[in-house]
Amino acid sequence: MAQSLRYLLEKTQGLDADALANISIDLLINGLTLDSRAVKKGMLFVAVKGTQVHGLHYALKAQQRGAVAILWASDEALKECSVLFEPITIPAIEVNHLAAQLGQIAQRYYQLEKGSQHPRKSHNAKLIGVTGTDGKTTVTHFFAQAMNALKTHKTAVMGTLGIGFPHDLQLATHTTPDVITVHKTVCQLVHAGADFIAMEVSSHALDQQRVNGVDFEVAVLTNLTRDHLDYHGSVEKYAAAKARLFLRPDVKSVVLNAEDEFSHQIIRQLTEGGNDKTILRYLVASNDSVVDAELVARNAQFTHQGIAAEVSFGEQHGQLDVAVLGQFNLSNILATLAAMLALDVPFYDAMNALNKIKTVAGRMEKIEAPTSLVVVDYAHTPNALASVLKALRGHTTQRIFCVFGCGGDRDKGKRPLMAKIAEREADVVIVTDDNPRTEQPKAIVHDIMQGFMKTDNVVIEHDRAKAIRYAIQHAQSGDVVLIAGKGHEQVQLFANRTEVFDDRQHARQVLRELAI
Repeated sequence: MAQSLRYLLEKTQGLDADALANISIDLLINGLTLDSRAVKKGMLFVAVKGTQVHGLHYALKAQQRGAVAILWASDEALKECSVLFEPITIPAIEVNHLAAQLGQIAQRYYQLEKGSQHPRKSHNAKLIGVTGTDGKTTVTHFFAQAMNALKTHKTAVMGTLGIGFPHDLQLATHTTPDVITVHKTVCQLVHAGADFIAMEVSSHALDQQRVNGVDFEVAVLTNLTRDHLDYHGSVEKYAAAKARLFLRPDVKSVVLNAEDEFSHQIIRQLTEGGNDKTILRYLVASNDSVVDAELVARNAQFTHQGIAAEVSFGEQHGQLDVAVLGQFNLSNILATLAAMLALDVPFYDAMNALNKIKTVAGRMEKIEAPTSLVVVDYAHTPNALASVLKALRGHTTQRIFCVFGCGGDRDKGKRPLMAKIAEREADVVIVTDDNPRTEQPKAIVHDIMQGFMKTDNVVIEHDRAKAIRYAIQHAQSGDVVLIAGKGHEQVQLFANRTEVFDDRQHARQVLRELAI
């Protein structure tokens, strides 16, 4: 859809008034992109400062590919680089603080009526933003499954497993894509009929302003534990990035995990800021716990078939009976239910829909085995690994085998923590390679091994396929095998190659061979 560039930039701050006046009202653009390689005829190329180089260095390539204008972020280092501009014959417009405003520009473009210069009153879809260290993917997919089960609305997802409707996902490269892609994708999903969109919102996305201009109806917190310190530097900065989602003026309802200390911090910030947002807290109550939440699950039972629990919301009570595994998934279900209630779905309708949900790919996913329980889970943080192992302990009176590794080029501090948890919660531990990336696998394993008090029940096997085989072969009747860290992923990343690898396929192959 072609739109006037001048109109799109009218509300942009840090743009020279003369520069805006010099843009012809007839200069139309038919797309926006941050990637010069993706430029097509008639598009606007947006050049911002990247981790390695400023996008303006690719301006000439963008022009050659058909860009009709360039929007570039002010950068003192580029002021004297006239060589960058000499070959450019299309308008090149400088904007101060462009990255912070790009979401609003993208929103303005993608929310215009086709062939018009007037914004639509609404893009006719409500967005639910889900953030937290663990559980984002599960909650967004549980939400989409449950809402679609109501058969009154169509619900899509955006996140780690892909983009689209649950039965028809397109692969995604990031948990939350760049801000232009976010707005473009929302627009595409709306045109495909989505009434609701459940989006995973990562801390990176919040820090890098990738969801600027997105109007979230509901913001959901799963939990907050140590993660991504290689990027944020400290837990405090990581938490501050997450908190931004809940403080946004567009958010009308906030869903919080009452068991997580970070939820109390958010409530304090909302109270101090005088916000009038609706707050829904959820809690899995133990027999002796003090209940201080709007949505509560009690008398939970966990079996190989799934979860059963009594759920209360004020004076309304319902029975949950769902075919997914693990106590932490009960918390994820409550987060999903709270989001549905925030959107005015009747309690009993929501409960009936939730009883129909299924396991999310690579999240506590059970692999059919004749005598033991084999589970693949994405757990790649200390808290996630602890949650999964504790949940599985309720499914067996026998041994737990835990296969795990740690990713390369990521937070090294969590490696010994993962080992301590595996040693405490499992009976036999097999340490293997995850995604080594550019690090030496032996160095990663060395870091992991520092967390073990004893190594008697620890096996080191760098070959992940052999590690999975070892665990399944040595498991006896009633034992549980957890293959943790990669979940749904179908490749393994090394420094100079990417190999096809799916934990689930390897587990099934071993089980087939053992059955012969």
